[in-house]
Amino acid sequence: MKLYITLSALVVVALCAPYESENDPELAAVIARRRLPALEHEEVHDKYGQYALRYVTAEGVVVSESGRLVPTASGGYVLVTEGEISYIGDDGELYITKFSAGIDGYHAESNHPLVAPEPVLA
Repeated sequence: MKLYITLSALVVVALCAPYESENDPELAAVIARRRLPALEHEEVHDKYGQYALRYVTAEGVVVSESGRLVPTASGGYVLVTEGEISYIGDDGELYITKFSAGIDGYHAESNHPLVAPEPVLA
């Protein structure tokens, strides 16, 4: 039993050890790019909580989002959020996801929608 616990502890320590990116130049380049600050960053807020933002990362991810107050039937207001995220995937294709959230819930659409895998029947 002591041997099992000792081996399990060694496996856990080995799995938790930091990965040496020097051995993988491609991973080192990705890590270096992700540490760079945003290339563009614009953000505007008003005193009511409405906003608009847009930024572009060094990796080429473009995020734009806005939130505006919309009156409800009950006389209050709800913040409606709309936005878009785009990036070039590892396969070289452009991925674009548009989303909105408001009175009627959250909606998202993408040019590469996720497809759930078929269930495995035992």
